[in-house]
Amino acid sequence: MPLPTFRCPVCRNALTLDVVFAHDGVRDAILHLVNTHPDAGKLLRPLLAYVGLFAPVKTEMRYERVAAILGELVPMIHAGTVRDAHGQTWPAPLDYWRQAFEEMVARRDAGGLKLPLKSHGYLTAIVAGMSNKAAASAERRTEAQRAGHAGAGTPVARMQPVTVTEPPARSFLPDNVRQDILRAAGSRRAESLGESK
Repeated sequence: MPLPTFRCPVCRNALTLDVVFAHDGVRDAILHLVNTHPDAGKLLRPLLAYVGLFAPVKTEMRYERVAAILGELVPMIHAGTVRDAHGQTWPAPLDYWRQAFEEMVARRDAGGLKLPLKSHGYLTAIVAGMSNKAAASAERRTEAQRAGHAGAGTPVARMQPVTVTEPPARSFLPDNVRQDILRAAGSRRAESLGESK
């Protein structure tokens, strides 16, 4: 009697227990998944969904292909960096990878991807774009601080209601001061008229 079969919800491959424990491709894929990152629980489901984007439309994905795709991704995730199309290296924390995997799957669901994928170019462009955007934002904050614009306080302070006070009423000059100013101005005018004659 054959062992029961179950199907992977991501790559649509049929599996039996003897295949899971005896097949080199399956073993390698599982090892790559397990060793992806210490915090892999948050990453595993989006990563598997991304790997499913490489599955052929009319046939099942081979186990060796799953292992090869994971073998390409895991070193990039471990390195914590990614190269863009121009060869520039960008920081790539784990959260950027998770967001990029989720964005790729969302684009697939919206019909915005030509499947199956052939490379990780689009994924690395998304991760590099996130890193570039974060770097630009940090640079704007630094430049604003250098220019003396430190922001509007803490988030809690910004949430407090602002009270607007009326400007102080203009005070009129006392009569004696006004007279002194007029006399001084008159004497200067008389002096300047006398010099002009």
